[in-house]
Amino acid sequence: MSSLKEKLLEDMKQAMNEGSQVTLSAIRTTRAAIKSEEISQRKDLSNGEVVEILKKEIALRREARDEYLRLGNETQACRLEKEIEVLQKYLTPPD
Repeated sequence: MSSLKEKLLEDMKQAMNEGSQVTLSAIRTTRAAIKSEEISQRKDLSNGEVVEILKKEIALRREARDEYLRLGNETQACRLEKEIEVLQKYLTPPD
């Protein structure tokens, strides 16, 4: 079984090939957050720790989405909602 970090890398490459900008953006920023935490802790993160970072990234996007909605920027809110959907796929175990 591959790790979540490996799955994110594979999916990022696929998004690049497909030209899926929303997916690519969501995965890139999440991978950057994971790498930053690994540098901070000076160790490779476990899948459980990666899941926690995914949850934080989703929470950040929800807050930003709500703020954009409050300000009437539907376009950005919709983009963030799509990014949330992309990241939530990594929280559910594969069938």
